[in-house]
Amino acid sequence: MRSLAPILILCLCAIGHAQAAEPVAVPEIGPDQLSFSITNMDPSADPGEDFYRYAAGGWLDRVQRPADRVSIGTFEFMGRRLTAQMQNLIAEAAEKSATADKGSPLQQVGAFYTAYMDVAALDAKGMAPIAPELARIDAIANLEDLAAYLGRYLAIAGDVALVGVVPSVDQVDTTKMVLYVAKGALVFGQEDLYDAPAGSELDLALRGNLKKVLEAAGYDAARAADVVEKVADLERELHGAMLSPVDAMNPANSYQPKPFKDIQAEIPALDLTRMLAEVDVAAPETLVQTEPRYLAVLAKVLKDRPLDEIKEYLKVKVINHFTPYLGTAFDQSTREMSQITLGIETSPPRNELVLLSLQANLGHPVSRLYVERYFSDETKAKATDMVERVHQVFLKRVEGLDWLTDETKTAAREKLEKLSYMIGYPDTWIDYSTVEIRPDDLVGNIMRLTAFDVERSFLKLGKPVVHEAFSDPSATLPIIINAGYDMQINGFEVPAAILQPAAFDVTKDAPTYFCRVGAVLGHEMTHGFDSRGRLYDADGNLKDWWKPEDAAAFDKEAAKLIAQASAYEVLPGLKLNGALSVGENMADVGGINFAFEALKDYLAEHPAENVTIDGLTPEQRCFVSWAQFWAMKVTDQAIRGVFMSNAHPPGFYRATAALKHVDGFYEAFDIQQGDTEWVPPERRVKAW
Repeated sequence: MRSLAPILILCLCAIGHAQAAEPVAVPEIGPDQLSFSITNMDPSADPGEDFYRYAAGGWLDRVQRPADRVSIGTFEFMGRRLTAQMQNLIAEAAEKSATADKGSPLQQVGAFYTAYMDVAALDAKGMAPIAPELARIDAIANLEDLAAYLGRYLAIAGDVALVGVVPSVDQVDTTKMVLYVAKGALVFGQEDLYDAPAGSELDLALRGNLKKVLEAAGYDAARAADVVEKVADLERELHGAMLSPVDAMNPANSYQPKPFKDIQAEIPALDLTRMLAEVDVAAPETLVQTEPRYLAVLAKVLKDRPLDEIKEYLKVKVINHFTPYLGTAFDQSTREMSQITLGIETSPPRNELVLLSLQANLGHPVSRLYVERYFSDETKAKATDMVERVHQVFLKRVEGLDWLTDETKTAAREKLEKLSYMIGYPDTWIDYSTVEIRPDDLVGNIMRLTAFDVERSFLKLGKPVVHEAFSDPSATLPIIINAGYDMQINGFEVPAAILQPAAFDVTKDAPTYFCRVGAVLGHEMTHGFDSRGRLYDADGNLKDWWKPEDAAAFDKEAAKLIAQASAYEVLPGLKLNGALSVGENMADVGGINFAFEALKDYLAEHPAENVTIDGLTPEQRCFVSWAQFWAMKVTDQAIRGVFMSNAHPPGFYRATAALKHVDGFYEAFDIQQGDTEWVPPERRVKAW
């Protein structure tokens, strides 16, 4: 699943005490919140010398990032508005849940909210809710027991410890589900942090933080320190066997089907059949390997380390996973972790954090409540019209490409014609009504919901694939401010939450929203034809449909984006990874190009709207609107710890980078050769 951006950089953690269920004021979206406005510009700046300053300098000077926010930008401001709407919605659900029909979205959301917000009850329980899991780990007597517990951990946590076998759509035949071998998720979270040398300031800070977590869980200081060293040492060894983020983007590295017996032979000490038995699945003939070097290294870890050390590691995994649901004992360590990795000194209040937990665990029920309250048919209709216009522009541009041979162009046209898109919310909601959600059992709720989702996933094996729309809790739920293209369905979904001001405000003139959400939709379409997406055919299968000379021509265009990003300094001495971000940057170039062309078509049909406003032509308002849309302020820690390992570059880069590949941008502001913002035509990307 490809997403527009890492929208909210917030840790899913339990901070603070229960808030009173009083109505929350829903913030307006005005110029300070990056609604398009000329007051956000700096007209004294020369657009040919510093377009970011020209377009957004007024906002940059006027608005400051609060200390409790990792970043501020359009999505963050939209997130605040969405949060207030959701807080009122779920507080109302909590008031009505006791009398609502059992298993209904209202009852489940309300009961979950009540359990999450009852901090006094959570503090009184302490570690008791996960004591049975820790006891199960203590009872592990051999590697066969270990294999069984790894299967159980997947079922109750939805997480992978050491190694897991998980179902997903087959990349070469999207009509069927297959089993993938998944690497273990690391305790310290962001894998790139393991690139910090042992003994470095960052390494020591992370170790110190985990020690505090374990002490809060009841470990004495000496035991906590010893366990932390073993965890860090074990995970460094595992991390060294993992693909780099750039290597992982190549399906040839991350999609390697092998006979089950061959995979088992790579890690003979761990019975994968026993692991699968915990989720009631028989061993298949074939597994898909996603990490070519990982199993051999894990086998060495299991051989070299005593079982008790592995058990200690599993306990840390359980504790670390469930700390968000165990009361306030972990408040201090969680705040400290946010400071270390994100550079913020405070954390969101609990009535904001509960939204993240609902998103992760009850995504469709809570989204149903949101859509019914806040998403109108009119908004859906206008967004659908815009995406259809953008789609038609893309089709016309493909026809006019002179760098593709007829054979590849025909395949590209077929893929684009088959591309699907859905607006707002799914036609069919996932039914969670059979899951018991209690107002006094938060950890139990989490485990039951996780087990339900894991079981649903495994039950899909052996059956025709049916795509569940708007179901990705990290990217496509209707309550997420995002949009995501899925290569395996050759389609994308536009959640209701992104079709709101300031991204989509139909009370403003067309240039200001065509060149925001319209460009976002074009961005998602382009993902089907970016460096990774182009490797999948019209049906979403991993298949090479390119003639060699066309692939070479594409790579030549992509190289321009790689060079552009790799030359950009995000912090003193720190430059972007152009190879990692090339897909997102190509999608931005496609998106703004298609939106600009679609806008011109729209204005030709609506000449009364083709007017100059506040001294800016429609073309100028389009490009200024795009740049303001991506304006942001962000901590240095987040730049280093999030954006440098993420395919999405920071917004202040995206604000102008793609515009330099739009010929109309230069014409709109009379940018000439010799100006700082000028990019020679031969270096402008003309892929799509």
